[in-house]
Amino acid sequence: MQLHFDRYAILLSVLCAIHCVAMPFVASLIPFLAVTMQHGYQLHEFLFHQLILLFILPVSLIALATGYSRHRKWAPVAVAGLGLAVLTLTALFIETLIHQHAVPHESEATLTMTGGIIHAIGHILNIQATRKSHHQCLS
Repeated sequence: MQLHFDRYAILLSVLCAIHCVAMPFVASLIPFLAVTMQHGYQLHEFLFHQLILLFILPVSLIALATGYSRHRKWAPVAVAGLGLAVLTLTALFIETLIHQHAVPHESEATLTMTGGIIHAIGHILNIQATRKSHHQCLS
């Protein structure tokens, strides 16, 4: 079960990364769409990141808690937790930080991608630690 949650968490991170890469690419290919939907695009980005976070957080927490209960290693939890923190802080506060000129607008995609990659690595480590723990129990 935990393996499925880890894989779902990785899939959600990958989907988020694809979204972050695809949206600017699509907008740059269709200038009319980029011009007419500029305000809607910003709202879409904000809502998308908050919505996907509602799925990422519970799936990740279940996978990490279940994995930790089996392998008792903090590294996967810490790495995935760092990624989740970056994703959460970016989704919740990036608009405020951009508005206050604390970070450039371009940093949103960079922070989201970085958080997603770190998050996925944490879940990969969780899978590996769980498998190793399982194999040690069988030996």
